[in-house]
Amino acid sequence: MDELEDIFGWPLLAHVPSFNPILDVAERYRVAPKSELPPHRLLFSFGDRDPLAPHHDWLNLESPSEEGNCQVVRMPFGADSWKTKLRREAIGLRELLFLWAMEHVRMPTLPHQDPYVRRDGDSTPTAEDLARLLEKMGFVQLHFPRYNMLFEREGAAARLYRHPGSPQFNLRVGVQHPEELKRVQVLLEDNTNMGKSPF
Repeated sequence: MDELEDIFGWPLLAHVPSFNPILDVAERYRVAPKSELPPHRLLFSFGDRDPLAPHHDWLNLESPSEEGNCQVVRMPFGADSWKTKLRREAIGLRELLFLWAMEHVRMPTLPHQDPYVRRDGDSTPTAEDLARLLEKMGFVQLHFPRYNMLFEREGAAARLYRHPGSPQFNLRVGVQHPEELKRVQVLLEDNTNMGKSPF
């Protein structure tokens, strides 16, 4: 957390509640039917703000990743939800925190942003190809994370998220000036099959 504070500022976790305002996690474990409790290998980490369909973040203690980290998964509380609704979110908690820092601390300082996704049916660049293109645009990749990638340059930033264990990835670029965002869009569309996401 100290490393993130030095790089991005504070507060990193302002957007994350512990669970919900009615029932905290310890109480939920105490009163919930055994069928709704996840196996011990899943350690509750962060709650979801969405009260209608909360999918919380958990550490999967039986899925280690690099540097002694554990994979982060998302799922709601509920009977057998770890069997039917669990999805992998990040290869490690440190990676997730760096992604959150870019998303919730750095990106909000940049007023002009666009998300990009790969178009279907075209040749697909790898995340590494896209990283090289961003570096040609003057972006510098941060030393961490390494699986996902974060980039900065003066007045701009980019966040490349890769889904664990999948070739799929998406990109968000933020800049200070709308003309710069148009230039980035042209370079991406001319050199890759990335297009602006409708979402």
